[in-house]
Amino acid sequence: MDLGIARKVALVFGGSKGIGLGCAHEFAREGCKTVIAARTQATIDTAVAEVRTAGGQVVGISADCTTRDGIASAVNAATGAFGAPDILIFNVDSGPKGAFLDVDDETFVAANNNNVMAFRWAVQAVFPHMREQGWGRILTIGTNSVKAPHRKLPRAAQNTYRVGALALSKTLSAELGPYGITVNTLGTGAIATPQFRDVFTKIAEAQGQTYEDYIAERVSAWPVQRMGTPEDMAAAAAFLCSDRAGFITGQVLIVDGGNLEVL
Repeated sequence: MDLGIARKVALVFGGSKGIGLGCAHEFAREGCKTVIAARTQATIDTAVAEVRTAGGQVVGISADCTTRDGIASAVNAATGAFGAPDILIFNVDSGPKGAFLDVDDETFVAANNNNVMAFRWAVQAVFPHMREQGWGRILTIGTNSVKAPHRKLPRAAQNTYRVGALALSKTLSAELGPYGITVNTLGTGAIATPQFRDVFTKIAEAQGQTYEDYIAERVSAWPVQRMGTPEDMAAAAAFLCSDRAGFITGQVLIVDGGNLEVL
């Protein structure tokens, strides 16, 4: 299937590892001019080398994409290298973790900044070009907790503001739709990344299990009976950001292998 995005400029926040890196690879394979924005230069350099080795056209920029200045730097770098972004993948650290009774006000403020305010700043930065050309794709990488909060993962602030970001995405879809811009969200399930392994290892140890035994027990109850991969997320992301998906906006697509139970 020709997704119709060859030669588009795709800016991927958090694109140096995990789901973000999977997206960077996927967009580059589709012929996009891809820009990886992340905080750590070493992981950026490794990611850029990987994508280039696979034949992709890519550059990297070190920027904190949870800040207004960092977002501006990433958009400016993309514009300088390839032109203003046509596609934005908003994939950032969702903020501090903890149960409601254990976290302070600052934790909630930080989660709001990372999930909602940074998303606002990112859209403000890429909107003018998208409006001018009458085409744009904005996609946030979220979580299936927007449907039901995780019971075993103490993330009160994240759960609250992930839903806030989803509400903003829905609002933006209505306001930006007349300009040919779609705004959607991907909700992750359990994805096989180092970050998820660290989280599930702690849960497993608290229950007296090994990581391997815990995962085997969990996935046996899921329809596809396996963890997801960054490639699973990236394939869905590429479709939602394609010409083919021009009539899809304001939606949240849960990519979790049919795992309807909460983690």
